[in-house]
Amino acid sequence: MEWSRADLPAWGTAARADFYVCLEIPGPWGALAATEARLLDPTVGAELEATVQGLGGRLVLIRHPERRTIGADPLAVLVSGGFADGGWLRRFEVGEPAELLAWVREWGGRGVPAGHDGGAAMLVCSHARRDQCCALAGRPILAALTREVGAESIWESSHLGGHRFAPTMLLLPTGQVLGRLNAVAAVSAFRAAADRALWPGGARKDRGRSHLPPEQQAAEAWALAEFGRRDETPHPDTAGISLAPVPAVDISSALVDGGVRVRLGAWEITVDVERVVTDGEAPVSCGKPPEPLYYWRVAPRQG
Repeated sequence: MEWSRADLPAWGTAARADFYVCLEIPGPWGALAATEARLLDPTVGAELEATVQGLGGRLVLIRHPERRTIGADPLAVLVSGGFADGGWLRRFEVGEPAELLAWVREWGGRGVPAGHDGGAAMLVCSHARRDQCCALAGRPILAALTREVGAESIWESSHLGGHRFAPTMLLLPTGQVLGRLNAVAAVSAFRAAADRALWPGGARKDRGRSHLPPEQQAAEAWALAEFGRRDETPHPDTAGISLAPVPAVDISSALVDGGVRVRLGAWEITVDVERVVTDGEAPVSCGKPPEPLYYWRVAPRQG
């Protein structure tokens, strides 16, 4: 779509969330997934979404590209957070969505829940009722990923935000949000998340870590591409630049003096981050009216 053709940076555009609660709901989802999914009671869905949001998190519906739950089959749940410390992912099952609602209320969004370490997961938006671009771009990626990575770690997801960067995807347990990936790059990014590392996708593909405000998302994504460890193996999707994934615990940032100070391993730098509105316009979603094009500009602070 026009936004991608404008080639503007994607960093700083990840939807905000301190943690994610992902509930398997097979079958079709409506435009508002939590209250319009065919197999989710709208009252329970609304209460679950409001509870998760009230605790600082984000509810995402997921469905397996290959597995189809039937009748009384248990529903998979992924819960992930702790992104500032490298992240954690827990997997378990519930008999019905109301059971998850009770669990979230008891957990309260605090600390690492007990349960099975879920390894890593990649959620790829395929929410056609919300935006056709996501489904058209996301489903081919899903097919390739299930072949290369294995079906247990790959999920279709409801709206992740940022249709203009489709295909959009969320990596757990790192909380990194990506866009505009092809299948080769998506596999590389997933393997980085499995190692609790951040994938240096550069301006076009790295949207940022979702627990941070936009300025810090942009600054960290910029630093990953600018100062990330060089690798001997050519990067599969960044035009000859060789970058290795960076352990998530090796990067941090803070808002200081109107800018952002980023620490990346032994590097520390203060950058200025500015939201720039361009003269052009483009739809942010399939079928929507054009809106002004904008991006986050990152530049090292002088002096």
